[in-house]
Amino acid sequence: MNHQAGVLQALHLGRVLDNSDPETRGRLQVEILNTGMQLWATCMTSSAGQGYGISCLPKVDEIVVLAFLSPELPVVLGAVWSGGSSHPGDAQAVEDKYSLISPQGTRVILDDSDGPKVNIQTSSGYHLTITEASGGEIKIEKGSESVTLSTSGISIVSASTVDVQASQVNVSAGMVKVDAAMSQFSGVVKCDTLIATSVVGTSYTPGAGNIW
Repeated sequence: MNHQAGVLQALHLGRVLDNSDPETRGRLQVEILNTGMQLWATCMTSSAGQGYGISCLPKVDEIVVLAFLSPELPVVLGAVWSGGSSHPGDAQAVEDKYSLISPQGTRVILDDSDGPKVNIQTSSGYHLTITEASGGEIKIEKGSESVTLSTSGISIVSASTVDVQASQVNVSAGMVKVDAAMSQFSGVVKCDTLIATSVVGTSYTPGAGNIW
């Protein structure tokens, strides 16, 4: 590393050239903008322990802030948006709203403006929303398909097929209502009491108490 006199006495802006550290130490190769000097710098994070921590390395071409603990120990303090058009819309300065947005468009939004709410979105349109407003709600949705858990119950909305596969399914309720033009079962249907306005079948075997 070639140093110039006095160049390391202040904070500097740099451009990330490489974030694949050949020594696998999580460092960034950075070019200091006002000098053209290139160096490998340790990246500061909010947690860094033995086998754990938070990893969110800046990407190539991002602008970062550099400090020097010594001439041989540069540290990347963080990244800065370079211009008003570089930051995403959800990153606007809004009180009680915090966001994490990935380069591929995955978003995690923490919004306390109208009560605690967490929203996770993917670039392909999947949404997960957790809110405590009006008693609380968890909603997973993609287009017109959704699953909602709230104080009023559980709602599943689908324009296509809903499949349930298990070795056994137990349903316990005061009443089960099925509204369908036709219900189809394979195998044996067994019940204690059957009340029907009509029964249609190819064969019928009466049991005790049946009257012809």
